[in-house]
Amino acid sequence: MPSTGQSNPSLWTPLPQSSLCPCARYKHACCSSNGNVYVLGGRDSSCLGDFWEYSVVLDEWTKLNCTGDAAPEELEQHSMVTHKGFLYVFGGMWDSAYTGARCPLWVFDIANQKWVPCQGKTSSPQTQRPSNRKGHSAVVLGSAMLVYGGFMDIKGSLREFWSLDFNTMAWSPLSGSERGSSVPGPRHNHSAVAYQNCMFLFGGLKGLREQKDFWKWNSTNHTWTCLK
Repeated sequence: MPSTGQSNPSLWTPLPQSSLCPCARYKHACCSSNGNVYVLGGRDSSCLGDFWEYSVVLDEWTKLNCTGDAAPEELEQHSMVTHKGFLYVFGGMWDSAYTGARCPLWVFDIANQKWVPCQGKTSSPQTQRPSNRKGHSAVVLGSAMLVYGGFMDIKGSLREFWSLDFNTMAWSPLSGSERGSSVPGPRHNHSAVAYQNCMFLFGGLKGLREQKDFWKWNSTNHTWTCLK
């Protein structure tokens, strides 16, 4: 950008925090909804189970309740997305009652400030569902959450691709997890974002090898495209 003779202001603004704020952490989940930022779990010296809301307008943190039968346990490398006043948290735990027994999905009602049983929203018993994992990606496209890949302790990097319908709370596998060169293949710790009717996926790890490939999932015709 040509110089205008004036110093450009920094795009970053430090926000000094009060004593009531989250501790230093990594491998946490974060998303925003209606002017607030939500931070859940992660790790410092151990796995964390705290839950925070940050008001952008007030520049103020509030610690939220994360207890009860419907609330998650300590989580790390999980995902969190928002849709129509609810936060949807998926994955992120090993050795617990949820591993292999129940789908590791938790739902937080923002308006009522409480965790709600997600099983109560389904009209019929769920026959297909993803197992627990870490390091996956999750995005919202339309009225669905799309979950790709992740890591499991025995299986390693996953190539699974799942959709959660927010209206019925039913899971379904999507095409695009088949073997071949026309799909992203197994990976974890990658990034993904949603734009219009597509999901864009970049990088990650296949086993221990870093990736730099870039993919687009078209939700209209259910096809993957590798972008140069």
